[in-house]
Amino acid sequence: MDLGKTLRAGRALHAKIPRLVRKEIRFIEEHDIRLILGDIPPIAFEIAARASIPSVAIANFTWDWIYRAYLGAYPAFLPWIEEMKSFYQTATVALTLPYPCNLEVFPIRQSIPWIARMSMLNREEAKAKFDLPKSATIVLLSFGGLGLKRLPEKRLKQLGEYYFVATGGSKRRDGNLLTLPDAQRQYQDLVRAADVIVTKPGYGIVADVIAHQTPVLYTERGEFPEYPRLVQALNDLAVAEFIPQDDLLSGNIEPYIIRLLKRIRRWPTVPLNGADVVAEKILALLDHRSR
Repeated sequence: MDLGKTLRAGRALHAKIPRLVRKEIRFIEEHDIRLILGDIPPIAFEIAARASIPSVAIANFTWDWIYRAYLGAYPAFLPWIEEMKSFYQTATVALTLPYPCNLEVFPIRQSIPWIARMSMLNREEAKAKFDLPKSATIVLLSFGGLGLKRLPEKRLKQLGEYYFVATGGSKRRDGNLLTLPDAQRQYQDLVRAADVIVTKPGYGIVADVIAHQTPVLYTERGEFPEYPRLVQALNDLAVAEFIPQDDLLSGNIEPYIIRLLKRIRRWPTVPLNGADVVAEKILALLDHRSR
């Protein structure tokens, strides 16, 4: 993370807010938009409030809460944080995901189940879709499209019983390494195909792991305030093992995979119908507004 650069970019964006609000309100009026759903840009809710339409937030954290963690080193974040906070407070309702961080900024909050992408394929079908070997242990490296750039390909190639899959750049197959284009419309099918996922925890991949019951090796994310809550979710609801970043980046991954796959697999039942719940709440809100 580069917090100084983040602060400069944020200032530039916030300077554009009055113009952005006017532009979006014109768009709302031209297209007869009746509700705004946001995950979780602060300005979305301010725009809705000024356009006199309801807004729904879906969140497990808010950005004012994230940036507040850095005020000690970067006090200049404070005006930006206060502006974001004022925007969030205008939301009609916040639908809060499991393992939420501090969401008290929203006046009205309702808890919802996990929102997760579900593959319609079984594991054999998913492996066949991506032409993955049936006999090898499939390891999905899930790092937001970074591919294999920071990992030692030479070391991974020596681990012949494992087949490593990553996304980022163009398609490339080299021995037991496969890189797929980043724009995978059905990423959940890759999760289904994997025997192990290696990742830094973010909400999407944590939900994928829980939904598909795929064991996961996770590494640290630096000083990002959401991280402890996601790690708690993995430890409570998944088969998970921590790998230090030094070992990951040096390719010393095999001992952790072996230990992970030897763990007793206890997968508690977790409601995954959050998307349906959200849709019902949105429709109910629109119905109430139309009366």
